[in-house]
Order: sequence, then structure tokens, then C-alpha cells
Amino acid sequence: MPLLQLPPEILIRIFDFVGSSYFRSVTPHSLLPLIKDSVGILDLELKGYEDWDLISYQAETIWNSARGHAMRDAWTLGALYNDLSHLATLTKQSRKLRLLRIHATSEVHPGFNLINRRDYLFTSTIRAFLSVSNLTSLELDLCGTSLRPWRHQEPGERFHVCTDIAALLTTLQRLRLRMRDICADVLKPLQHSTHLRLNEVLINLSLSHESSLITSATHATHCGSSPRMGFLKLKADIQKQAQVLVAQMAAPKKVRILTHAQLNIEMQAFDVLTGRNLALGECAEWDGDGKVIDEEESDEESEISSLDWDNDG
Repeated sequence: MPLLQLPPEILIRIFDFVGSSYFRSVTPHSLLPLIKDSVGILDLELKGYEDWDLISYQAETIWNSARGHAMRDAWTLGALYNDLSHLATLTKQSRKLRLLRIHATSEVHPGFNLINRRDYLFTSTIRAFLSVSNLTSLELDLCGTSLRPWRHQEPGERFHVCTDIAALLTTLQRLRLRMRDICADVLKPLQHSTHLRLNEVLINLSLSHESSLITSATHATHCGSSPRMGFLKLKADIQKQAQVLVAQMAAPKKVRILTHAQLNIEMQAFDVLTGRNLALGECAEWDGDGKVIDEEESDEESEISSLDWDNDG
């Protein structure tokens, strides 16, 4: 029986017996056969910098200083980038990987909530994972970080991985996506088809409820957008392209564009298949059951939202 098919309690005993030193000594070359033949799901939970205990005295002041930023950037450019790059290289050689899930939340100090927010993932890193073949399910929730250019990349490289995601639409069956920067290109297959196997698409434009320590709420912005390009235009563009995509799907089951209400930050969804707006409630599951919003309520919310975004501009 393959190792990974053993019961969890037996696996725990094996891991305890060989010890952590064994796994630290394992080289990427020795891991390759295991990843090629056994790994069907890759699930990454990223929280940014975690070595907060390196500084204890006046921690809040120091972490927001040049010294604190330098420490976090050194970790990002070194350990995090290298580890994720090696993992992506190994993962691309997997024959059985079908589900890729990456969840990246905001970098939050456990004792101080006022640490300046910082982006810690690179465009090139995410692109490396998106080049994995054979995926049938992709879940990217990058609500906590925009994508940074890698050193000598052009500034425009920071945002646009939407076309890389769109390139997978011909093979994916499920797509769940939340990014701080996004555009309608993410829902444009590179090749037109009316027989896409894709049956579930959930695009969450709300950046709310990512952490109990973060109570503010915003929405995603357009890739490379100027301050004058508002959220309502982004939302309309993505909803319109989602309707185009549905016509290319052989058997669509659930296609939603999620946002949050301006008044109470409750989750809402536009159901592309029915053309209806749904109220999902606070902290609801993206695919949860919702209550149909009356047209009058929807119009009132749109007017308030439009005023809010006009004031922001």
C-alpha cells in the first residue's frame, strides 16, 4: 500500500518515529517521485511573515520602522520566495495533481493590529503555480496581498495574472477566485468553445471577512487601474464577461460574482445563470444558499454604492 494511503493514525506514528530531522534532510530530488505519482491536492495557507518573536521590545514601533520592513522584506525575498519557487517547480512535474488551492491572508502581527499592510507574494511565483498542467480545480484566494514584481520586472507586471488563469479555463471544472487586483480577462478563454467542462465559477470581489483581526472592508480594483476607474465599472465588466463565458460552458451549475453590501458588509452574489441578486449574509460561504434581493432593494443599494465610489474618486 502506498504511504499516503495509510490511515492518519499510522502516518502520525511513522512521522514521530523518523523525526523532523529526516524531513529536513530530504532533497527536492528525492521528493520528486513522491510528488509525481502521489500528490493529487496541493493546499497552501499563507499568512506572510511569522517570525514576530524575533523582536519583543517596543515591537509595534520597530516592526513599522525601516528595520522592521527590512527584516520582513529579506524574509520575503529569501525564504518565502525560494521555498515557493522550489515547490512550484516540483509541482509542475506532478502527474496526478488535480486541485490547487492557495489562500493568502493579510500579514498580521498576533499582538498588534496596526502593523502596516504589506504585499508578500510575487507575480512570477503565482504564474509558476498556474503553469501546472492537468488541473481540474483552481481556488485562489489572495485577499491578503497584491502581487509584487520580482526585482527587475516592469512595474506593470505586478498585477496581471488574469490571462494566465484564463488559459486554464479549457481544462478546469471548478474556479474559485479572489484577488485584490482583477479584470474581466480572467473569464476569457484563449480559445472559443461551446463545450467547456467548466461547471462552477465563483469570483469574489469583496475583500471583507478575511480575518477576525481585520474589520475594514474594501473591494477589488481593476488590474493596473487609475484612481478614476471605479469598482462599479469593474463589477459590470466581470458580470458581462461571465455571461459570455456561461454560453461556452457545456453544463454550468453555479456561476456567481460576489460582493458585499455597502451598508452592513453582508455578502451578496449576482447569480449569472438566473440574473438575480442574492443576499448571502455575513461571513457566508461563497456557494451558500441566499435570499433573492428585491429589485427595489437592489436599486437602492446600487445608488448608495455609486455615491460612495463617486466620493472616493
